[in-house]
Amino acid sequence: MAAHVHHSSHQVRNLALCPGAVSEDALKENERTDLRRSESERAHKGFSLVEVLVVVALAMTIAGMLVVHLTPTLQQFRANSAASQVVDVFRQAREYAITYRRYVQITFPNYAANGVNNQIRIIVRNSLTPNAGADVILTTVTLSGNVTFQLEGTVPDTPDAFGNATAVNFGNVDGGPPAGIYFQADGTFVNSVGANLNGTVFLGQTNLVSTARAVTVLGPTGRIRSYHVNGAGTNWFETR
Repeated sequence: MAAHVHHSSHQVRNLALCPGAVSEDALKENERTDLRRSESERAHKGFSLVEVLVVVALAMTIAGMLVVHLTPTLQQFRANSAASQVVDVFRQAREYAITYRRYVQITFPNYAANGVNNQIRIIVRNSLTPNAGADVILTTVTLSGNVTFQLEGTVPDTPDAFGNATAVNFGNVDGGPPAGIYFQADGTFVNSVGANLNGTVFLGQTNLVSTARAVTVLGPTGRIRSYHVNGAGTNWFETR
């Protein structure tokens, strides 16, 4: 008799249910099915318009903050890059003059009162050396980043004090002496008759005093220096 009474716990639980009732396991399985169906429906529905608009607004806010913070840094980077270009041109011209024993001229092709004012050129003046051949344009460099040769009115002269009456000033002549400015074989910087010539090239971005840069050349040695201003544009500091 006892053998007939023995049942598994699962069977006892099922017998205890009222007729027509759903088992506990079936309820749990139904809950899991409903949960999976809900997740699937959400995935198919995607994002609502409100959610998309919120994400777009956040992205635009973050982008605006980045622009505000990065713009001054980008302006300084462009100014520094352009100043480096000018320094490199002067150094290349001087090294070429010394290496090949030539007169090497520096010009500013589009420098004028209403010019674009953003190019500097190296010309090897072979014609000034007997039997050296014709003159050759070694390179023409255009300043990067909307930087031009210009002088902000509030910016003082550099510590070298070679003059700041104009943006390109050599021997106190705007753009340099008409007959040309040259590096010669001993590395000195001179005018067309061989007299030592000091000068400065000022550059920057229009109406942005903090981007002002200057490159100076000392005639007797051909030494080249680069300067940048403080944020207020009141003092120059040598760029190392």
